[in-house]
Amino acid sequence: MASRYTDVDLMILKRWDEVKALRDAFDDLVDRMQDIVEASLQKAAVTATEKGLSSEYNLKRPSIWFWKREWENRKKEPGVYLELYDFAPTDYGRDVEEYPSMWLMTDQFSRLRMRESSDDFARAVKTALSPELLTKWTHERADLSEFPFGRDCDDVSDADRVHLVAEPAALGKFIIERMDECMELVPAIDQALQGMTRR
Repeated sequence: MASRYTDVDLMILKRWDEVKALRDAFDDLVDRMQDIVEASLQKAAVTATEKGLSSEYNLKRPSIWFWKREWENRKKEPGVYLELYDFAPTDYGRDVEEYPSMWLMTDQFSRLRMRESSDDFARAVKTALSPELLTKWTHERADLSEFPFGRDCDDVSDADRVHLVAEPAALGKFIIERMDECMELVPAIDQALQGMTRR
């Protein structure tokens, strides 16, 4: 049984060549956006180094993760790190969520070879956080063993993210400001780790 075309379908069919050209131009724009995101992430990585932090980033899913050297094992692999991701528009790449997010990640906690588990660590961080920060960083999707604390930047719409990638300086500033915000968790992380024993 034949389906009927919608009004939008008919408009596309009438302007087929124009729509194809626009789609190609959009794909080219997304490629150029990747260059802007990479430059912003490189600046953020330099800022992290200046603050005594190690970092890595991923262009495909726009993200940066960073950590203190005290959170590494002997192979320089982090067992605990902070991650900021999805600060580019949703059409930038696969799996980009509705809002940018910031998380304390403990999915590699076993690298630290502690007697305690990542769940124990998360509970220790929770105890060390002030009530204000605990409220701010408690998230409904949190998982004690892998990502115990996080925040969505739900005040940043997709239109805001389009503006950020259109203004490279604004994107770099946004990433660094969110990284600074994540740093408010550092004293509690350090306190929790100091109370644990390496095997």
